[in-house]
Amino acid sequence: MKTKQLSRALLLAAAMIFTLNANAQVVFSPVFTQVSLEARADFDWISTDNLNTGDETAYGFHGKYFNFVVGGDLGEKFSYFFRQRIIASPGHVSLFDNTDFLYLTYRPTKNWMFRLGKDALAVGGFEYDAAPIDVLFSTNYWDNFYCFQLGAAAGYKSNDGNHLFLTQIANSPYVYYGAQLGTARGSEWRSGLLAYSLFWSGKFGHFNTLYSVNMFERNDNGYMNYIALGHKLLYDRWDIYLDIIHHALDKDDWGKNYAIISCLNFHVNDEINLFAKGAYEQNKSDVDLISTASLDCLTPAGNSFRTLGMGIEYNPSFCKDVRLHAFVAHRKNTVSNTYTNVSDEHNSLTANIGITWHMNIHRMFLERGL
Repeated sequence: MKTKQLSRALLLAAAMIFTLNANAQVVFSPVFTQVSLEARADFDWISTDNLNTGDETAYGFHGKYFNFVVGGDLGEKFSYFFRQRIIASPGHVSLFDNTDFLYLTYRPTKNWMFRLGKDALAVGGFEYDAAPIDVLFSTNYWDNFYCFQLGAAAGYKSNDGNHLFLTQIANSPYVYYGAQLGTARGSEWRSGLLAYSLFWSGKFGHFNTLYSVNMFERNDNGYMNYIALGHKLLYDRWDIYLDIIHHALDKDDWGKNYAIISCLNFHVNDEINLFAKGAYEQNKSDVDLISTASLDCLTPAGNSFRTLGMGIEYNPSFCKDVRLHAFVAHRKNTVSNTYTNVSDEHNSLTANIGITWHMNIHRMFLERGL
């Protein structure tokens, strides 16, 4: 009985919080504008072909994401956002690894924004910009980008809302490699490795851009110089993006380390989307063969990757919070070492079906008039 009473009291308290803005005579900013759970589970069949070790096949069901998301306003000028992976593998650096976002935003005017906390590094490109739960199959650089970092940012949005200019200072993604090199768990911030970013998001009718110039400090006190140029065309039934990425560890790396990624979506109707995605990535730099400290944190030296795939997404009209998907993707990885003349090739073929579920708790309260 006490348990039921406690549950009812908690439910009533939550309902009062959610409806404060709608029912009060004085207008308050809602403490919660977003409260949701999101999950994704897949069945994967993966066949790999390695010239040295032979063929291998793996398959089975597995959960990929289970996230808790909450956000809202704290007064007229402050807002917050939080996303936590509830069930996840232990972090490589600290338990805080599984917190994607936890930041506070201050907007003194409609144009200016200042943000402090854990956020995604301000990097361009549309594959990078998508929520991880919505990236059905990814590129190699996306798989290895340690992108959620603590830091501070300042941004300016144009009066028409079509352009955002942002500068950010945060921890470098190389803190992951600091942990690999023996940094004590939870003390990665002591390494003093920082990332410096300039970012621009632009909208020109049907054409959008996500551009950035970044510098990621490495463990050897050098920098990875990074340029990401994301371009996207959007129309009623289709859209396509093209990401061009270049990164360098040394002054003679120009043209050696880059990635080109493109994805086409065709919306047959409001429920069905057909998509095709392709990418080519390579790292022909010799710098990171010298020492572990100067490793390229995205693509190992001597590697190239080619990824091709296509699939379908289905969002039933009777339940928009559920998405079913299926895809087939092939990746070819060629490894060559100019010092040893050793070459190897890896091929993998993945067939996948899955389901994604969004439980919008905030909307459920509103729909029920709570």
